[in-house]
Amino acid sequence: MKQIRIVYNTGEVDESGRPVLRRGTFAVEDSVTTVQAEQIANLIDSLSDYTVQEAYLVTTTQVI
Repeated sequence: MKQIRIVYNTGEVDESGRPVLRRGTFAVEDSVTTVQAEQIANLIDSLSDYTVQEAYLVTTTQVI
């Protein structure tokens, strides 16, 4: 199973002056490549009110 994990920068800062980040995870097909994951993250970025700060393609393997 693969997922795209995205870290958004909300443009706000907390009381310590650090940026406020939000995370979202989207399930994708196992055939998605890193290039396709980057395209998906860019598309999500264009549709979101927040800025995508980081994006990860995560592969999870069941062991039991």
